[in-house]
Amino acid sequence: MRRATQPLKEILVNKTLFVLALSLSSVAMAEVATAPKAKVYTGVAAAPTQASEKEIAALFDRWNAALATGNPKEVARLYAPNGVLTPTVSNQVRSTPAAIQDYFAHFLLLQPQGVINHREIRVLDRDTALDTGVYTFSLVKEGKPTKVQARYTFVYEKIKGEWKIMNHHSSAMPEKVEIDD
Repeated sequence: MRRATQPLKEILVNKTLFVLALSLSSVAMAEVATAPKAKVYTGVAAAPTQASEKEIAALFDRWNAALATGNPKEVARLYAPNGVLTPTVSNQVRSTPAAIQDYFAHFLLLQPQGVINHREIRVLDRDTALDTGVYTFSLVKEGKPTKVQARYTFVYEKIKGEWKIMNHHSSAMPEKVEIDD
């Protein structure tokens, strides 16, 4: 009698497992179908209206213009002597002027030009400010134009009357985004 019921138990167990697997896959598919799409920031961030915020926003423009020169020294001179760069396209944190210049010697080969898509500026005091948000870089990789969107944070400090970058962190968006031209 045992042998006659054993196949029936196996059949019931297999059917139960199949129904359970089918149910779980349906739930998983429903979650994927209803998952929100990754946020894509488009356009150009609105210009700040307060004078102090305009001054900080202009610092990105100055940095972006230095990128356009193609000269890594021009870019590196915008960083404080003890500034820190945590870049998007390198695993190495750069914390000396020579290391920052070295990073830009390689990055500038991609002909980067950035556009701020979203920004939040915080003027902390008369000598310290924070600019954080999302930017999109137009790059040339292997002869082909491409765009990369990343999150950024610049911490600025006024040193001897001149704004310098104390900390610059940039990281690729954690969710894949498609950027239209």
